[in-house]
Amino acid sequence: MHIERLHSIDRETLVGSYLARNRPVVIRLRDRRWLSAWASAALAARYGQTKIQAEERRHFYVEPRRIPTRSLGSLLARIAQNERRARWTVETVPELRAALLADPAPYEPLFPEGTSGRRTTLWVSPCETSSLHHDGDYDNFNLQIEGKKVFRLVPPSQRALLYCYGSAESPIDPFAPDRARFPRFDDADVFDAELAPGDMLVIPKYWWHCVETIEPSVNLATFFRWPGAPSPWSVLAGAPIVPRALTAVSAAMKKRDLIGLANVGRRAWWTAYQAVVPRIEPQARGARPGVSRSAG
Repeated sequence: MHIERLHSIDRETLVGSYLARNRPVVIRLRDRRWLSAWASAALAARYGQTKIQAEERRHFYVEPRRIPTRSLGSLLARIAQNERRARWTVETVPELRAALLADPAPYEPLFPEGTSGRRTTLWVSPCETSSLHHDGDYDNFNLQIEGKKVFRLVPPSQRALLYCYGSAESPIDPFAPDRARFPRFDDADVFDAELAPGDMLVIPKYWWHCVETIEPSVNLATFFRWPGAPSPWSVLAGAPIVPRALTAVSAAMKKRDLIGLANVGRRAWWTAYQAVVPRIEPQARGARPGVSRSAG
């Protein structure tokens, strides 16, 4: 199944017809000047010597992340050669934060009123595949700046079909699922969105998604909350009752600024979970040229 694509939208329609209903959508944002200014060549020319702390990991599945300090230019060069995948939050790089404030992304007018908790991340990616995961109690505007990616999504209600390990990651590669190990996945509703430069995918809260980068890419993602968003309890209707309840309680605590208490509870839960639940070995990830991208 393919996600609806729109060539234009206003804030009220996006909020009422998609975010409030927890529905993904692709929107075409036609701002060539802005896209060119944030493509890899322009970033390297302006900020190539800027030192950043970039999160790096080779396998995106419940594992520690390396956070080395590197120059932005060296990272971009390595991505172009398919050597590494990395991301960094724009908030931690003063030069980029200032540039984005001075020249906001084309999706800026689409944020709901009262948006809070924004976190903007710039991804630079070689040709490989992420884990199947969700972003918790945040909606996400994900804009493709350069290259191409395919997103494969599964609704929040279908958590029980995904053999989750932990709260937010699945061992399944939905582009080439191991049906012998994970037979329940055959019953999942799978949605596809292919993004080219200028395409923005709206990923609603708790939607599971896996990303296959089919050309070295740059994209910008902003996670956010907004006052009228549907509650986690309603969004997760159909999911198993225990993770549904725990997720709703954790989200409510964070919204009440009890972030420290919520994090302590999460760490305690994770320690107990690891001690009791056997780790599920994930499917291998990697570039697969020519793989079918039909939602099977």
